[in-house]
Amino acid sequence: MGKSAFASASAITDQRQKIEQYKNIFVVAISSNDIVQARKFIDHNDVPLVVSRQFLQNSAQQLGILEPEIQKEIAHYTLAQIQPRVVSFE
Repeated sequence: MGKSAFASASAITDQRQKIEQYKNIFVVAISSNDIVQARKFIDHNDVPLVVSRQFLQNSAQQLGILEPEIQKEIAHYTLAQIQPRVVSFE
């Protein structure tokens, strides 16, 4: 998962396609239970708020494929990263 995947997703103007592209990137990031790759994805801050709401819901559902300890670590990391944006989600 490289910067080009994020750049490609960021360049998409259609919001539905953008969500699908981010979902695909996330699935690749977590498919190997690689916490480092998942954190790189979570740290990518170029996700518009409209997309991030839908994506947050989808990514929470995807966490179910992970081992429980990794699931918990990624969930806690995600919550810590989105904390500054919580007001936007309310």
